[in-house]
Amino acid sequence: MATLVLTAVGTAIGGPIGGAIGAIVGQQFDQNILFRPKRREGPRLQELAVQTSSYGSQIPGIYGRMRVAGTVIWATDLKETRSKQGGGKGRPSTTVYSYSGCFAVALSSRRIKDIGRIWADGKIFRGTAGDFKTGTQFSFHAGHEDQPVDGLIASAEAADGTPAYRGLALAIFEDMDLTDYGNRIPSLTFEVIADDGSVSIADIIADISGDRIVLPPGEAVIGYAAGGDDRHAAMRSLSDSVALSFSSDPGALDRIEANVRSVAGPAPGLAFDGDFVRTVGKQEIAPPEQRSASISATPRQMSVRYYDPARDYQSGIQSAFRPGIGRISLTRDFPATMAVAQARTIAVDGLWTAYSERATLQVSLPLGSRPYRPGMLVEFGAFEGLWRIRECEIGPGFVQLSLTRTSINNGRSPIASESGRNVPDNDLRAGSTRLVLVDLPFAVDAPTAVSESGRLYAAAAGDAGWRNAQLFAAGADGMPGAFIGQIPAPTVIGITSGTLVSANPALIDRINHIDVDLDNPAMTLAFADDSQLLAGSNIALIGQEIIQFAEASPLGEGQFRLSGLIRGLGGTEAEITKHSAGEDFVLLDTGSMLEIGAALYSPFSPITVLALGRDDLVPVSASIALPGRALMPWSPVHPTWNFLDNGDLAIGWTRRSRAGTVWSDHVEVPLAEEAEKYRVELSEEDSLEISLSLESVAPQAIISSAQLAPILLNNINYLTARIYQIGDNRLSPALIVEIPL
Repeated sequence: MATLVLTAVGTAIGGPIGGAIGAIVGQQFDQNILFRPKRREGPRLQELAVQTSSYGSQIPGIYGRMRVAGTVIWATDLKETRSKQGGGKGRPSTTVYSYSGCFAVALSSRRIKDIGRIWADGKIFRGTAGDFKTGTQFSFHAGHEDQPVDGLIASAEAADGTPAYRGLALAIFEDMDLTDYGNRIPSLTFEVIADDGSVSIADIIADISGDRIVLPPGEAVIGYAAGGDDRHAAMRSLSDSVALSFSSDPGALDRIEANVRSVAGPAPGLAFDGDFVRTVGKQEIAPPEQRSASISATPRQMSVRYYDPARDYQSGIQSAFRPGIGRISLTRDFPATMAVAQARTIAVDGLWTAYSERATLQVSLPLGSRPYRPGMLVEFGAFEGLWRIRECEIGPGFVQLSLTRTSINNGRSPIASESGRNVPDNDLRAGSTRLVLVDLPFAVDAPTAVSESGRLYAAAAGDAGWRNAQLFAAGADGMPGAFIGQIPAPTVIGITSGTLVSANPALIDRINHIDVDLDNPAMTLAFADDSQLLAGSNIALIGQEIIQFAEASPLGEGQFRLSGLIRGLGGTEAEITKHSAGEDFVLLDTGSMLEIGAALYSPFSPITVLALGRDDLVPVSASIALPGRALMPWSPVHPTWNFLDNGDLAIGWTRRSRAGTVWSDHVEVPLAEEAEKYRVELSEEDSLEISLSLESVAPQAIISSAQLAPILLNNINYLTARIYQIGDNRLSPALIVEIPL
């Protein structure tokens, strides 16, 4: 006898997506589509989630909207960029290496419309608005059969040896900055948009089969990845989770009609009332026999793994359980994007379909003129239910059928379920860069060291998605010149909404406060206790004054009220009285600010730099007039004065040093200058005109009565003394003393 056996495509799992690739009928159907020997199945969920670059990797055809990893099909060697940062008198520069890459990723063996979001190592790399979180040039080819050769690939390869990869959708990256990814090409996943809206199962099957299988419109999925060595494997992958039933017209050799099971159920192809074959010649044929497999041999749990759009296309799993005995648990990978309720319903229907189909039937019928084909649905008057032909054995004058009882789709609505918790990576825009130049009297990373060069830093930020920016010296034409370096991270910066009032720098100001509007709501400021303040927490620059704050009370929408202030740090007490509204606020942070090397500017000369972030259409500039406070000595403090018996005026003070940020008991602070020198200037009352000027090599000065006499003749009420320390590079700010007469 000849035997016609239904292939594994006939897995009978019902579902709301409905229908059936359950039984495939007829040898008239294209042998190359359905009955080729099985080789490698695909794709599976893990194949869509992990980027590959191995030879022979499958590239599935994408339908609808899916998140796929793709296959790296072309790449150049990494490009190395070397730059120097820091340096100056007595300090070595640091050579910083950065890397970028050019590569192409194959996404789909079917034409696509667009690429949406892109993730790199699980983090958002390209947002919904098409903005890239890291610098790169990007393009893509949709996979048309006439697409041209990519220019980047052609420029790196031989002119005659560059394929166009026609029929293959490609994503092309040029000079992708790899700094954020450990200087390696990260694992990328792409939101591929192949069709507008959802795509029906009928359309997917028609496309895979070359329009040889036709289904009426029905259930749809958000996306699907069809893969495998051939169309047969692609169809098998779909039928693992969605069962389809087919019927055929014996006269149609090039097309199969598929009937989707519905609430009413499909009309059976044949109905029998007991016309069974008993004997053939002298051979007796076994009577019809119905058997039922043990309940324990059927699955007690059915799980479906799929892609959940509510969780950024992460894989999800939905399970169904039945009561009773049994330990079998089945898990099926369904490489489709769909709602959680739809996946749960597939699992439930699959479980109970497997339960009902444990009943089998063996019958022998006259061959006659009736078509007996695998996949047909038939009824027998003597046996309750609807039966599907699974196997036909054709003998002389009769056919022996092996059948399973079929459970039709009962039309249940999608079953409510939960996707689970999703913690997505925020898709935030970088926005325009705001750049601030910070001229400090000390090095941020070494505040106790004597500076032999200026300490000029660049601090920048933007909107909540801002990450970094490239910094350049401004050229003569105002365009970017020499590359300075990359500002590594956003600094907490803002604008004062009021004016910081004057206060005594020797006391903690617990009365006054200042409100600060930070650049974006994602920024925050924290409280600091006494030990944290002593350790250097909450040091900030407001205008040109360096302060510390103990309390930062949130006022909402990125605004904070700072109080518990310590004023005039780092020798900046001269700036206490110079504040105005709308000044820059910068939280001094060693990890986010970029130091501008001394070789790139001249101390006490104007400098302009330019920053370019990923959302900046044009470079953003910032200027500072006289950078170099780290080279200036600090003003003297603690003035004393008295008139001697002979009428001479004795003025004294305590010197400070730019190397004296550490307060050591019983030890004089180091001078940090080549010689100790001071200048004392006397003027009449508030006049800025100098009446008398002298220099001293010690922290004191004696002004004789003869020198004072011409000044005292003007009948003034007090003298104003301005005391400066003379440093190697500049005068210190003045210590101002009013001396009543």
